[in-house]
Amino acid sequence: MFNGEQRVTRKPVKRVHKQARDILIYGVSIILAIIYLVPFYWTVLKAFRNSIFANFPPDMNPLSKTSLAYFLTNLKTVWGFGDFPLWYLNSVVVSVAVVAGSVFVGSLAGYAFARLKFPGRDLLFYAVLATLMIPFPVISIASYVFMLDIHWLSTYQGLIFPQIASALDVFIMRQYFMTIPEEVEFAAKIDGLKPWQIFFKVSAPMAAPAIAAATIFSFISSWNNFLWPLMEVHSLNLFTLPLVLNFFKGANGTQIYWNQMMTVNILTIIPTVVIFALFEKYFIRGISIDVSAR
Repeated sequence: MFNGEQRVTRKPVKRVHKQARDILIYGVSIILAIIYLVPFYWTVLKAFRNSIFANFPPDMNPLSKTSLAYFLTNLKTVWGFGDFPLWYLNSVVVSVAVVAGSVFVGSLAGYAFARLKFPGRDLLFYAVLATLMIPFPVISIASYVFMLDIHWLSTYQGLIFPQIASALDVFIMRQYFMTIPEEVEFAAKIDGLKPWQIFFKVSAPMAAPAIAAATIFSFISSWNNFLWPLMEVHSLNLFTLPLVLNFFKGANGTQIYWNQMMTVNILTIIPTVVIFALFEKYFIRGISIDVSAR
């Protein structure tokens, strides 16, 4: 009788603890969401203004008729500034090329680490992972000297190729390929497919979620890259958007045209949002991989 009463009283207690935990998790999530959204809201608010200063009294609604008119004016000013369409195109071309190259190379390398057996495979894989702990500024000078030696400074290939090798893409693809049953590839081999056909027709399509995750990470990394274009590019014709933001300062750097700079920020955010929206369906599956797979 006592044990029965004890079980009865424990269930509500556990339920209360679970509800309290859920409330805490949701509360923390809401607070973090607000913290992340406030800077974005401030960016939109500044882009929908008619000057570098805040309006008084402040208009907290960026979608009002007046604010939309200001934004269109800022957009027209920014788009007509210098060679802004060319700079925007440069960012698109470089980022798309980097994504195509890094995902392709990462997929091949990840598949090799997952399926091929050769001496020193695991040691080489851990060596590749170790490069994730090396910040780019450490190797930036060596990369710059190498580009100088092969005459790739201020070229598209100089902007693109150093960003293609991505240890993160190799890791993501390798771990996902490890989750694909080998029996599937063995059946394809029995059907007469060659190794490269098995990769492109069987394994790669099954790894679509991992490819989507690698695509998003590679695009964001290249699209927001500031340091390497700053070092590599010596011609205005090859400037990318992160470098262009510096133009919206005064001559002495103390006067910042916030309304125009935030308009550029919004134009910069749009491709990232589009890429994530296109691959969001696969992104969560792609990053939910078994990191302990061997």
